[in-house]
Amino acid sequence: MKKLTIIILVFYTLSSFSQEAVQYQNLSKDKKDYDFHSMADMGIGIGLNYGGLMGFQIQYIPLNHLAVFGSAGYYLVGFGWQVGVQGYLMPKVPSKGFRVYGTAMYGTNVAIAVENAEHYNKIYLGPTIGAGLEMRFGKSKKNGLNIDLFYPIRSSEYETDWTKIKNDPMLSDFIEPLPVTFSVGYHLEIR
Repeated sequence: MKKLTIIILVFYTLSSFSQEAVQYQNLSKDKKDYDFHSMADMGIGIGLNYGGLMGFQIQYIPLNHLAVFGSAGYYLVGFGWQVGVQGYLMPKVPSKGFRVYGTAMYGTNVAIAVENAEHYNKIYLGPTIGAGLEMRFGKSKKNGLNIDLFYPIRSSEYETDWTKIKNDPMLSDFIEPLPVTFSVGYHLEIR
């Protein structure tokens, strides 16, 4: 129930960001700084929102405060993916070089890789929530870096399998996954 409450809270927060704010109109004298609207964003990077250890992401941007994305990538044990939404506190417009956003997504959010016991290797699905920062460079502010911090909500199936591995007397030297993950990617906005 706690996981469901967190997910509902995140989606409610993200939906509140999707309304255009008139207050940004007073920050620049050039109206095109607010009229420009990218329709897509492509990125390559490392982390959960790029599908796993390494991958790519494609975003569709229906509003200056909202993006819907999908990603595909590679884990050490196979293919990973994510689908999700990002809600922006600042609009995705050229006058904003730094944009803070919240993310909610679903897909592969943890993997088990065991050396010399490949029957344990598996990728698990689950929801993930987080926040990030876009840093865009140049006059047009169309390309730059995204840095994210995520909290993956790991499945009970993963927890059960991880407990089995830790209790297996033939295995040792475990590396516990961190409760939060980071990601970094290079992005290019397309009009």
